[in-house]
Amino acid sequence: MSEEKTEQLEEKEEKRKIKVISEIDDKTAIQGQMFMKGQLKEALDLAYQIIDLAKTEDLNSFIREQEELIARIKGIQEQREEKKRAKIRLELVSELLKVEKEYNIALKAGDFSKVEQFIREAKKILFQSDNEKLKIRWVNFEKDYLDKRARKEIAEDITKLIQESPELRKQFLFEDLKLRLTYLMQQVQEKELTEYMDKLEEIRTETIAAEDFFREVKNNIEELKEMISTQKSNKEYEKAISNCESLIQQATSIKFSKEVEEFSQLLIQLREDLKFEELKKSILDLNNQGLDLLKKGEIQNSLKKYESIRDSLKNWI
Repeated sequence: MSEEKTEQLEEKEEKRKIKVISEIDDKTAIQGQMFMKGQLKEALDLAYQIIDLAKTEDLNSFIREQEELIARIKGIQEQREEKKRAKIRLELVSELLKVEKEYNIALKAGDFSKVEQFIREAKKILFQSDNEKLKIRWVNFEKDYLDKRARKEIAEDITKLIQESPELRKQFLFEDLKLRLTYLMQQVQEKELTEYMDKLEEIRTETIAAEDFFREVKNNIEELKEMISTQKSNKEYEKAISNCESLIQQATSIKFSKEVEEFSQLLIQLREDLKFEELKKSILDLNNQGLDLLKKGEIQNSLKKYESIRDSLKNWI
């Protein structure tokens, strides 16, 4: 390449470099104004633009200068962000303290619907917080609330069972009663509600006694059923009637309505059968008396006996 062309090329490169430096100076001036006004984001954007321009001409001094400025701006931004975060933390703590105060008042009053409301509010606030101690604190608050609510519900269930247990025993609903008793006694032990244990033990003792009585009566009824069946077959009507009356009485005492109805009908039939047997016996006796009188020639007296037989049969019909 000729010397003249080399000089032209160098002159052209120098002009380009001067132009780049001029652009950098313009941007640097604008950047300085933005920095002074606190427009850090805009100043940071210009820093990256200036570096890109400086790289085209290897203007390392400009690059180093802007890199230092970038680090400074980012440091300032971080400080601002930290101040914002600190402010937010203080605001969150202040809000939580207010909620905590209301929570404690509601918990002491036993107003669990409000307690739940304050726990939800606290969770919304904590969602915005990175304070693990506060989160753990509210986890413990919720555990305490759940424990108190459970204890209250158990106490209410016990009171309800105390009120309902006589009727449940009266209705012979022993399985339902025992299931509820077992659950509540377990809960009383777990929650250490010892003041209720004696009453629950009393209910259990009364329930066991009532169930034993029920089983005994039920077994008696089954035995009476067999006896009545045998006595009816053997025409031992008086015994069958007595046992039938006893069965009805016992079945009534444990509300066995099916047996009461069935054996009330059978009792009517047994009494009819007994009357019929007594009638048969009476007629046979009258007949024998009539035959004896007839043999003795006491015809009139014999006829009276047969008239008595006729009247008995009419009354039966």
